[in-house]
Amino acid sequence: MVAAIFEAELSDEQARELARLMEEARPTRPEGVLTALLLRDDGVGRLIAVWRDRETLERYLAEAEVPRGTELMRKVGAEPTLRVVDVLDLG
Repeated sequence: MVAAIFEAELSDEQARELARLMEEARPTRPEGVLTALLLRDDGVGRLIAVWRDRETLERYLAEAEVPRGTELMRKVGAEPTLRVVDVLDLG
């Protein structure tokens, strides 16, 4: 598994709106996304999308005009950075 982490400064209001948009967009998540969550600490928001594998994420990023996480953050007025990290499943 891998996680796509979209990170940007978010106000309380932006974070609440982003959480609402994420919930609204849940039924149309890109294929391969296992779960998505929003973390916020000291004004920094992180939208984390966990993908089943790197190949699926890389194919999606190559085909998508704008990644969903970037799109959602832009809707609340934030411009995120993106990084991809490995996820170790210890379950």
